[in-house]
Amino acid sequence: MKLATPVFWPGAARAVRAAALLTFGLMVWAAPVQRAEAQIAAGTVTFKNSCAYGLTLYSTGPGLGPLAANGSTSVGISAFNQGGQNLVIPYPNLTAAQCPDCDDWTALGGVPGTVQRTGSMWIGTNAKYAASCNPNLSGRGICAQQKNCCGPGMVQDGTFGTHWEFTPKGTSTDDFVNLSTNFGTGPDSPPHLCGPGVDPDNCVTKAANIFFNVPIAWSSNETCSFTSKATPVTGGTCLKADCPDAYQFPEDDKQASCPVDATRGYLVEFCP
Repeated sequence: MKLATPVFWPGAARAVRAAALLTFGLMVWAAPVQRAEAQIAAGTVTFKNSCAYGLTLYSTGPGLGPLAANGSTSVGISAFNQGGQNLVIPYPNLTAAQCPDCDDWTALGGVPGTVQRTGSMWIGTNAKYAASCNPNLSGRGICAQQKNCCGPGMVQDGTFGTHWEFTPKGTSTDDFVNLSTNFGTGPDSPPHLCGPGVDPDNCVTKAANIFFNVPIAWSSNETCSFTSKATPVTGGTCLKADCPDAYQFPEDDKQASCPVDATRGYLVEFCP
């Protein structure tokens, strides 16, 4: 599955993952997620905002837009790009008073591409910035002046934030669903950096972001198979950037294969 822009992960790796799955996440591996199935309607994807603030949902598929706090909206599965990737990213709609000082997110190392992004920049004391601030602009002393790092003027361009990826009918028999955060294998061990002698399908550019801001959980009313191990699950959860239910590097194995069925539906909940 191809990501939003080429600055992050090459698309070929996603295609390889999808093909590998034809044969057939938080700190606990692959336990089935049992969430409120009554909210999952056949043939739809329901987006539920359980956050205390409104969200704007950036989508490369059907238009989604604003989602009020404690609100929900449903979209027919048929409205999504069939056989292709649909990327949905939530952005918090905060007031200026609710924003941290994004200029203080200095762990990022300045202009994107100056220092490779690592998981440590998104967790611990940096988590409050990651939840609210645009990492492409933060930590450079320009947020207070430009007023576009957080709050009503925040740039919401699809290049950062929690990734929910959906490919309905990725094959004639299966939908593919996954979460991606790009965290790497540890706080200071990011994905391989692209360059000479590095597998181009398993590397990122130096400016690649960590894809996490808002906690998320997805679920389905019918069973899916998680990863090439075909572990039965009904969803996945990601409450922080290093969650093991999400892809952490391009060739990680975290995709769910969900058999196509007219009665199948999905629920995507933010701040579960």
